[in-house]
Amino acid sequence: MRKIFMLAVILCCLNGYAFAQGTLKGRIIDSTSQQPLGLATITVFKAADTAIITYRLSDPEGNFKVPGIPFDLNCRVVISFSGYGIFRKEFTIPAGEATTDIGTVYMFPDAKSLDEVLVIAERPPVVVKKDTIEFNASAFKTLPNALVEDLLKKLPGVQVDRDGNIAVNGKPVNRILVDGKVFFGDDPKMATRNLPANVIDKVQVTDDKDELLRNGDDNINNVGKVVNITLKKGVKKGWFGKLYGGLGTDELYEAGGIANIYRDTLQISVLGYMNNMNKAGFSFNELMQTGGMDRNRSNSNGTSISIWNNSSGGSGVSINGVNFGGAQNYGGISTSKGAGFNLNHAPNAKKSLFLQYFHGNIHVNRLTETETQQFNGDTVISNKTRLTGGVVTNAHNIGAGLRLKPDSVTNILFNANYTIGLSDESRISAISSTNNILGPLSDGDVLQRNKANSYYYRHSLAITRLSKTKKGRRYNIYHSLDVNNRYNDLTTNTGLDFYYPTAYDSLAAQLRNERIPRTDAAVSFNYSDPLSKIMTFRIGGRYEYGQVTNNVNTFSKDPANPGNGDIPDPLRTSSFNRHSNRMLLMPSLEFKWKNFTITPGARALLQYVDNDLASLPAPLKQKSTDLLPALNIVYKQLTLSYSRDVSLPSYTYLIPVSDNTNPYYITKGNTALNPSRRDNFYVNYYFNDPKRSINVSVYANGGLTRNDIVQSITVDEKGVQTTMPVNANGSKNFYINYNLYKQYKNNQRFIFSWNTGANYNFNRNRLLYNAESSWQTTWSLNQWAGIGLNWNDKVEWNSSISAGYNFTRYSSSVFNRLKVQTRWWENELIVRWPKHVIWETQCSYNFNSSVPPGSPKEIVRWNAAINFTMLRDETGVLRLSVFDILDQNKNISSYTSRNMITTSQTNALTQYFMATFTYNVRPAGVKKKVGGRERLFLF
Repeated sequence: MRKIFMLAVILCCLNGYAFAQGTLKGRIIDSTSQQPLGLATITVFKAADTAIITYRLSDPEGNFKVPGIPFDLNCRVVISFSGYGIFRKEFTIPAGEATTDIGTVYMFPDAKSLDEVLVIAERPPVVVKKDTIEFNASAFKTLPNALVEDLLKKLPGVQVDRDGNIAVNGKPVNRILVDGKVFFGDDPKMATRNLPANVIDKVQVTDDKDELLRNGDDNINNVGKVVNITLKKGVKKGWFGKLYGGLGTDELYEAGGIANIYRDTLQISVLGYMNNMNKAGFSFNELMQTGGMDRNRSNSNGTSISIWNNSSGGSGVSINGVNFGGAQNYGGISTSKGAGFNLNHAPNAKKSLFLQYFHGNIHVNRLTETETQQFNGDTVISNKTRLTGGVVTNAHNIGAGLRLKPDSVTNILFNANYTIGLSDESRISAISSTNNILGPLSDGDVLQRNKANSYYYRHSLAITRLSKTKKGRRYNIYHSLDVNNRYNDLTTNTGLDFYYPTAYDSLAAQLRNERIPRTDAAVSFNYSDPLSKIMTFRIGGRYEYGQVTNNVNTFSKDPANPGNGDIPDPLRTSSFNRHSNRMLLMPSLEFKWKNFTITPGARALLQYVDNDLASLPAPLKQKSTDLLPALNIVYKQLTLSYSRDVSLPSYTYLIPVSDNTNPYYITKGNTALNPSRRDNFYVNYYFNDPKRSINVSVYANGGLTRNDIVQSITVDEKGVQTTMPVNANGSKNFYINYNLYKQYKNNQRFIFSWNTGANYNFNRNRLLYNAESSWQTTWSLNQWAGIGLNWNDKVEWNSSISAGYNFTRYSSSVFNRLKVQTRWWENELIVRWPKHVIWETQCSYNFNSSVPPGSPKEIVRWNAAINFTMLRDETGVLRLSVFDILDQNKNISSYTSRNMITTSQTNALTQYFMATFTYNVRPAGVKKKVGGRERLFLF
């Protein structure tokens, strides 16, 4: 009751504060053309000391209203617009007058820049210059120890999520430049989570012109943003980094260090770490930014990267399919260590290069319990597996790249990457199968060891050139080469007892060798040439060559003479070799009139594939020649697209021999598969109102597929499942996603934002199960909402909630309906009081209705910490934290697929206490904001 009373008092005070303020309004007109000026900046200062009170932007009709101005205070309004002179006027709003109208303001053209005609104290918070939005950093107050990320959170139209991803007016930020140059790679979080806010002069936001050129369609709706941070004078050299170490209960530990040095054009990073806490030591962002690994990704998709944050609080990183540390996507508790360096050099605006190396070692202990329930009428077959074992992985990543701009119209990007992954896994699986009517079907143990080595090389080259003689004429050339060699040795020993239909025992020992060298090469081009003001000719082409070999050799032991060595198993041995050629030519004509653009086109596609299989007397040839229609329509922020694709079956679906590595789940290929034909639909709508700080985005796609590839499933009386790919017509899917985001950032002492959104997914395809054919229709509905507030950097609160509903229906009465409900809620609270003390806590709630009895459907995870800053300039931080206060942490997943529900639970870290000390080195001794989501390390 006391809390409710206090909340009511606070709300009343806020209401009172709001009603004790007046509004200034007016209209801004070009003095020459008499046209309204939209997006002009109206800034209200205190006349006495030029402190900013608030600001607004004018609407497209030139009208403006500036609320939040105190009564009876002598104020000054400064109105600015790029290319025009400055308007100044002092005013006071009397207490009895809610609104003061200054009437029509006439702006006079002026060639001088705003910086030349404005004193520093009167620089407006926001200036719009054609396609660039410029923020004056000094107008947005931050803590003395704030980072660039904290500054961005206060800028209107800028959104920073919990992982540090940045969007401006609803569009993602692709990269951040510092004084116009690449800063430790293109990933935005390198600059935002390392540079202090008080060294920043301006923040400039513009469309990503490089991405627009690469796309080749001039559709500004499909490109992200680039942020350029200009530093204050004198901040051009320095180094920063940190050392950390911590000990916890249950013999947990973590330690690491990172150093970053920048000398104008030279940037060097060195890092190392070790821990046994399901962490990559550094987060994914540090590996990709501070560790330099993002140099490859920024230069035209040099690497294949994935990151996961599992429900139990861990995180992990995989690069080119190789694990580099942290929690793994298959679960378990990992011990990780690694080290690496990166060198980035940009001698001038026309040239930049990088060199990097990283090594990671992971040892994972696994304990996973899985239950799969298959529903067929009133029969339910349950397969349970208890897996114990370990995985050791050693990974190496080497990268180099070059970015050139030989002249004003040419851009060249080149990068190369080589990744080595060496993995050794041993596991024991206790498996049982039960039929709810017949009782136990089988049980037994499966002992497996898998040695997997991969060696992956990739390089790419992208060249873009604009015409010097004709505006709009453009050439793009792109080339890539991938060479990936994988070697797998799988040893399986099984001891199984079958009870139905007759009881017998089965002992087997098997060695399966897989050798899979693969090479993929591609060359493509795009050419655009305006034929008139309303018509542009575009043509693109692409040639792809692929070669893959998949040799499988399977050996078994002779039960009568186990000491006689390995005996080849011809039924499970195969040799497969594929050569593929794919050629695509895409001419189109674009018609543009005002805000409307339509681009009809056609794509000529020729595919020729030669498959050699040892099991077939002659090569299996696949040839397809197609003329595929395409259409693209753009109206302002709305994009509509249609295209048709033809896809040949993956080579993995064609290998006819069975894979019985898991004796309960056997797979085999099908050489009779036909190409799939798919019609694709795409809708994208984007709306942003900078005056009201609100943006809306809607995305939708769908497709109809003929000769779709689905899995035909057969489950025998012993509960053993065999799957084989087959063609089926009639597949369709539709997806829609929308987001609505609103900010209130004009009063910097109290910042508030909210968002809401949802996605809906519809999928319909064939289910083939034990000769029963049925349509399965799945609906997935997910909705979410979130709020965030910051009160004067003393209190921060962020809360988000989501709810999901998934249900599957079948046309056949043989299969039961399946449904899953999920709910998720997360809260974070940070309090910076008293001085040198930061309190923080995070609490999350997860619910999954499909989790079977015996496991919790609801999981609450509550973490908390207290930070003490110390030493000169608060360079030292002592953090005392507790993970999983309620001791409820679990790593449980449950999902539906076809006519099955699968539930998996793996071992996870449970409650522990941790003490960690961090020593920071910052440029020019600048302080670092402490508390909340860690900016450089995941603690």
